[in-house]
This record gives sequence, C-alpha cells and structure tokens, in this order.
Amino acid sequence: MTSTTVSPPRPLPGWLKTTLLAAGILALCWGAAIAYWRAAENAPGTGELALVLLGTPLALLLAFWGGKKLMQARPAAAAAAGTAPARQAAPAAPPAPPLAILAAALRAPHGDSPEELTGAMADGKARPDLDPELVDDDGFPVTSARSEAAVDEALQEEVREWLTLNGMAELHLGEAHWRALTLGTAVVRELAHEAMLALSADVVQAMQLRLLPLLPAGWTVEQRHAAGLWFKHTVAQFGWPLEHLTRIDVPRDAGPALVLGAHETQGVTLVLACDSCIDQETVDAWSSNGTLHGATRAQGQIPGEAAAGLLLTSLETAGKIDGALFGQLYPVMDTRRELSADSAKRPETKRMAELAERAAQAAGIPLPDVATIAADTDHRSSRTLELMSFTSSALPELDATGDILCSGVALGNCGAVPLLCALALARHAALAKNAPALFVSNDDPFTCCMAVVGPLPAPIHPA
Repeated sequence: MTSTTVSPPRPLPGWLKTTLLAAGILALCWGAAIAYWRAAENAPGTGELALVLLGTPLALLLAFWGGKKLMQARPAAAAAAGTAPARQAAPAAPPAPPLAILAAALRAPHGDSPEELTGAMADGKARPDLDPELVDDDGFPVTSARSEAAVDEALQEEVREWLTLNGMAELHLGEAHWRALTLGTAVVRELAHEAMLALSADVVQAMQLRLLPLLPAGWTVEQRHAAGLWFKHTVAQFGWPLEHLTRIDVPRDAGPALVLGAHETQGVTLVLACDSCIDQETVDAWSSNGTLHGATRAQGQIPGEAAAGLLLTSLETAGKIDGALFGQLYPVMDTRRELSADSAKRPETKRMAELAERAAQAAGIPLPDVATIAADTDHRSSRTLELMSFTSSALPELDATGDILCSGVALGNCGAVPLLCALALARHAALAKNAPALFVSNDDPFTCCMAVVGPLPAPIHPA
C-alpha cells in the first residue's frame, strides 16, 4: 500500500481576505435594506439610498479596520512602556581598572623567556620543525613544536614521592602529562621566586595569593586536581604561607576575560597555562580523525607544548614596590563572530577593527599609538589572513617581521598556552619599546578578544 500525505491548506492572501470581507459587509447591508424596503409601504428616497447602500457599509469597514489597528497597537505600547524603565534602570557598568603585570615567565620550544622567544621570532627561527620521534600513519616524521625543557627526571621523582605522601600514588600520568607538568612547574617556580623578591616579608605574611592553573581540557578531574595541588605546594616551597594561598578551579572553557577578571583588588594572582601534545598517542588520534597537520592537510593541528604564566596585582599594590618594572593590562574586550572562523569565506576585518578601537578606548589611548601586536594566531590561513588584514587596515605602519608576534605559530597546538604567551610577549614589548602593545586572541572559532598592555606608568604615590 502507498500512503498519501495530505498537505495542510494554504492560508488565503491578505488582499483576498480584504475583498471577501468587503463583499460580505456589502451583501449584508444591501440584503437587509432590500428586505426592509419590500415590506415597507413607502419607497426610499435618494438620500436614504446613498446612506444605506454606501454610507453604512463604508462606516462598518472603517470601524472594523480602526478597531483592529487599535488592538494591535495596545500590546506594542504596553511592551514599550514596560521596557523603557528597565533600560533606564540599568546604567552601563564602569570600566574595570587596569591590572599590573609584575612578571611573566615562559617555557617554550624556541625560548625560555619572553625576551628569548621575541628574539627567535625576529630572526625567523620560532617555527615548528620535523619531529625526531613522532611519525604519522605512513611512518614519516610529523611537524611539531618540541621543547627541550619538557623532560626533568629528577622532578618526576620528586612529584612521584609527593603524590605517594598525599595518597595519590595510583594516579596515572602519561608522557604528555609529565611533559606539561614539568614545563608548568618551571614557570610556577620562576613566578613564585619573582613574587618573593618583589614583595617584602611583611607584605607576604598579610597578602593573599590566588593560583589559577589553566590545565589541558583532556585531563581527568583527578589529574587536574593533583596538578593544582602540586603547583600550590610548589609556591609554598618559596615561603608563601599556606593559609594565604588559594587555588582556584578554572572551568575548562574559561576565556581570557573570565580568567583575567578573576583577580581581586587586594592580593596577587598567579595565572598559569601548561600543555603538551608531544606524544605518539595524540598524533595517532589526530591522524585517525583527520585533524593532523601534513602535506595534504595544511590547516591541520601541529603538536606543540609550552607553559606560560603571569603575576598580576593591582596598580596600587604594584606602586608600593620599590623599583618594580611592570606593565598595565587594561580591560579585555571581546566580540562574538557571526560565523565560525573555520568556515568564513573572508576575514572579518571590520569586526576586528571595531574591537581594537574598543580596547584602545578602554585604555584611553589612540589606536595608532600601538607599537606591537602580540597574538595567539597560529599557522592556519584563516587566522593569519584575519590578523594581517586587520593590521594592514588599522595599523599599517607596523612591520610584519618585528612588530607582529604570533605565539600560536611558534608553539603549535597546546591549549591555552599561546594566549597567555601572547600576553607575556605584549608585556615585554610594551616595556622594551616604552609604547603600548595590543594583545589579540583570534584562535577561537567564535570569539575574538583584545586588550592593550601599556608600559610602566608614572610613579604611583599611595595616599
């Protein structure tokens, strides 16, 4: 048997509804008048004919249409009256104050400091290369960004002993976990040391330090918990009181605006990101799902690894530190793309330019004052073309070799590390050139962020 699908009746067009309504009113009026005149003894006059056959139908039509318009206008007016006070009652929030970046640290394939990585970028050496160990399905070396600082057997032994003492001896850590943990520990140690050097003993004993570790999204809850506790233990080893040390669990999908906005006015925040994709298991997984970079997949993922961290505090606290060399991180501005950057046919140059203007206004500087762009842009043509198109239109005086730093190109795919690395590079550039730098994050397919990192401000004299 065959089934027949009955389509629902199509609605009548508006002009036909109007015509039928007018015809119905005319028929009703004329039919009633004719019936009345047949029963009456006297014939109607000319004025009565015009009134009944023309005036009455026209009056009924006007009354119907006027009532309909009035009924439609009432809900709209009520909605407007209800929303207008709400809009007036929600004033714009005041802009967040800038933060002081006291220190920045890196462990990257082409440099273990912002200075070293910037120099390698200027020389054209900060690029992935063929890996000495990792191979694709055909047995050929894959392109990777491998760090020589990612292996430390003495540290692994120290971490294993600490895990055992804290009841986590059964925790599984693979090669990529150990490499990321090693790089992250080096950064935490450097920043903890910087914090103890910058702040006096009295200040340390009274000030809170918040630890925000941005760990790889693929790690389990147990692995993330253990790594966070280890980093907290590492900071405490440098003399920071445990009662004044707080570890914050950061959501896996936390963006830069959320992370950097988590800083409190009083205290110091240590933000860390570490990740490693340098292991054969990751390469095999990317190869199987068609996302591994190769000769036939120029837009694929390049295995990378690195760690980056920032030491943040308020300008008031930084101003109390004798001889402190810090940059100013102004509020992070973000925007949502209409289409994924992976599927967009052309770069959204106008949207990027508008976002840059917002970031410059939040910092109180003209956009042309920016002397450096530090971005997490990687090797994919969609991201590179977007950044270069924006730069050529909004900041054409910048040199593509020395004034545009792309951490994603240097580090490969390693989670949130390129983003924090770009901020570290922006701080270094702002202090080295004594001019504002623009931090840009366009790696995410749907969200783009920008912020100005300014040089050392005028001396702050506490009241």
